[in-house]
Amino acid sequence: MTSLLRSRAFTAVVVVAAGCGGSGTEPVSRPDPEPEPPPPPAATTATYRVAFEATWSAATHPTNFPGGAHFSPLIGAVHNDSVTFWALDGTATPGIESMAETGGTSTLAAEIRAEIPAPALAVINGSGIRSPGSTTIQAITLREDFPLVTLVTMIAPSPDWFVGVSGLSLRNEEGSWVEELQVVLYPLDAGTDSGPAYTSANDDTQPKEPIRGLKGERPFSDEPIGTFTFTRTDG
Repeated sequence: MTSLLRSRAFTAVVVVAAGCGGSGTEPVSRPDPEPEPPPPPAATTATYRVAFEATWSAATHPTNFPGGAHFSPLIGAVHNDSVTFWALDGTATPGIESMAETGGTSTLAAEIRAEIPAPALAVINGSGIRSPGSTTIQAITLREDFPLVTLVTMIAPSPDWFVGVSGLSLRNEEGSWVEELQVVLYPLDAGTDSGPAYTSANDDTQPKEPIRGLKGERPFSDEPIGTFTFTRTDG
């Protein structure tokens, strides 16, 4: 009996000692966690669909809203930041003047083609539409070294009024292509004709005045003219 008790006591001591040895006085080594995989590299090209939704109407801009309201064919460029085809407070080029006064696209297209293959990549063309209405450019392709879009159309009839974007980047701050971007459009004055109304006779502005916004100026209200929506289609 004494021998059996001693054996059990010895077993108990061993168990307690084993428990004390695992109490954490020495850290248990664990394998390092697997590192996070690096993010995939940004695509070097991207393709976008561009929808133009024209909302200019007698309801949104009731002052002397003209009959036959429409927009001229869309015209623009894919390019980089080494070229600017128009800018607020800048002076209209002959191409912008022709587009804004007559809706013609040939002069501006020639200005863009003169910059290809650098700093421009391609000319963008789209159809004109009645307003309100909508039209879509099905595919424009950008590259990482040509991430900007310029796109314009004449408000018609008008002396020299238009809407558009200039040097719009379709890459975000991290350098990735945006999936969708909507731009709200307000009327612009090209500064090349001084007519005050939609159907004013030609009144050439000499010297040319800076391109400026017409939001809230007669005959326009504070409402937008429309939107451009750029949607990536190859992502």
